[in-house]
Amino acid sequence: MTIGARRRVAVVGETGSGKTTFAKLLTRLMDPTEGTVVLSGVPLTDVRFASLRRRVVLVPQDGFLFDATVAENIRFARPELTDDELALAVTELGLADWVETLSHGLDTPVGERGEALSVGERQLVALARAYVADPDLLVLDEATSAVDPATEVRLQRTLDAVTRGRTTVAIAHRLSTAEGADEVIVFDRGRVVQRGPHATLVAQADSIYGRLHAAWLEQTR
Repeated sequence: MTIGARRRVAVVGETGSGKTTFAKLLTRLMDPTEGTVVLSGVPLTDVRFASLRRRVVLVPQDGFLFDATVAENIRFARPELTDDELALAVTELGLADWVETLSHGLDTPVGERGEALSVGERQLVALARAYVADPDLLVLDEATSAVDPATEVRLQRTLDAVTRGRTTVAIAHRLSTAEGADEVIVFDRGRVVQRGPHATLVAQADSIYGRLHAAWLEQTR
C-alpha cells in the first residue's frame, strides 16, 4: 500500500478489523512480522526513534496531558517555542477565543492527566501540540469521538487547520470523518478490502463500506 504525500486518508472498518494495528505499524508502536513500513523511502526500522517521534505524530482518542500548564503541554513537542510563536500557533488554529475563556489563559494548569479540562479541551491541547511539532505524518485516532456537540464543532475546525497540507491518516470511528477525506481505506479481518474516494465507495451499496455507511446513517437519525 502506498499513501501519497499531503493526502488526508480515513481508515474504516468494524471493531477488530485491523485499524488500530495499522496505526501502530505506521507509528512504530509495533513492527510488522512480514514486510516493511517505509516513510519517504526510508524503512522505519532505520529511522532513529528521536527522529521518528518528530516526523510521525500520533494523537490518540484521549490525548494525554501532563500535570502542567496548557502552554507547557503544547511546548512538549517543541521546547524551544517562544511565547510569540506559541501565541501565533494558537491563533492559526482558531483557538485564541477558547484560550481567553480559561482562568489563566495559556498559563492555566490542566491538572493530573488533564483532569481540569473537558475531554474535548484535552484534545484541543493535544492537537495544538501536534501542530507545533510539524510532523511529516500525522496519525489521528478519531479525535472528535466522545465529546459534546459544541466542542466537536471547534475540534473539527482545529482538525482542519492541523491536517491542511499534511499527510494525515485518521482512524475513523464516525464515517463523517471518512466523508471529508481525500481517500478511504476499508479494513476487514486484517486486510484492505476497499480503497477509494467516499463517493465512489458509498455507491457500492452491497460492499462492506456501503453497509457500514448505511448503518452509521441509521444510528445518526
